Amino acid sequence: MKKRIIVPAVAAVVAACLAGAGFFIGRAVERRERIAERDYLIQVNRSSMENLDVKEGTSVYVIGHRSPDTDTVCSAIAYARFLSLLGYRAEAAVTETVNRETAFALKRAGIEVPPVLGDASGKNVVLVDHSEYAQAAAGMEGAHIVGIIDHHGIGSVLTGHQVAYSARPIGSTSTIIWLDYLNYGFEIRESTAFLMLCAILSDTDNLTGSTTTDADRQALEYLSRVAEVGDVDALFREMHAEKLSYDGMTDLDILFSDYKEYEAGGKTFGIGLVSAIDEETARELAERMKNVLPQACESKNVDYMYVSVGMRENGEKIDRVICDGQSREVFEKAFPGYDEFDGTSFVFRTGIGRKTIFVPGLTDYLVNNPQK
Repeated sequence: MKKRIIVPAVAAVVAACLAGAGFFIGRAVERRERIAERDYLIQVNRSSMENLDVKEGTSVYVIGHRSPDTDTVCSAIAYARFLSLLGYRAEAAVTETVNRETAFALKRAGIEVPPVLGDASGKNVVLVDHSEYAQAAAGMEGAHIVGIIDHHGIGSVLTGHQVAYSARPIGSTSTIIWLDYLNYGFEIRESTAFLMLCAILSDTDNLTGSTTTDADRQALEYLSRVAEVGDVDALFREMHAEKLSYDGMTDLDILFSDYKEYEAGGKTFGIGLVSAIDEETARELAERMKNVLPQACESKNVDYMYVSVGMRENGEKIDRVICDGQSREVFEKAFPGYDEFDGTSFVFRTGIGRKTIFVPGLTDYLVNNPQK
């Protein structure tokens, strides 16, 4: 009788063990298949860059826009590193002196400020964070552009050959580059991760900007771990303090500290962004920008010029746009929905983001209403 009981029990145990083993074997096979698929996708992605149109034996310069900000400089450094991992000889460059916030990020990361590229003519170039000749380094019309990585609208840069082009409606160019690192299976070293983290914090205003996506949030979380930054909010506050500090700068320097130029409808226009900590400071800066605007217009070959002084109040972005003469006439027609004009500036209580509202709105107006 006991043997009859023991045999079925043993059989049940063996069956359970075999089932368990089968489960774990199945999981292991599934995992190997996932790894194999991942490796396959990595190789496919890498192969897509094999025909990058680079002149043999020459370097690729990765460079952002004029009046370089943190996203444009850090993206250039991160993408130059990415290209080097693909086997290209690449180096980051800048168009001019970097601002205080960017200098802070580079110093904290232990990375030197990239050299200034005085003339891009004849050089292999990857543009990051822009695709406008008006914003590019000198000589860009004569450069051999091999790639564009951007999160803005399509600009005026044209090529007759294949390029590596990646543009997404996303909060930061560095987020696009982070996705490339993941998709190509490349490790991001700590210093590079820190710079990319700072770039995303800066361009998304610590993930509060209107163009912020979940990709930006995931990138921030991932990069903060790699960079070993425990308190991201504290880092942003330090960066923001540097950004708000205009110590030692003339009013003209302040106006051009974050300035970009554009072309639309046969006209050119420039927009400078200035940051303020509170409403009193914003009003003061707006008045100072109004006083220096005529001098600024004389120094730039543009048809229209604008300055937007921005601040945050109770989580809301408030922008004050300063302009005069023909610039004002065009602005009032393009943006009749401003909240008030305080005698110095047009006030937008919910903001007028340069990337999301200002440039698209002005571009559409100039294209659809040709100016003499």
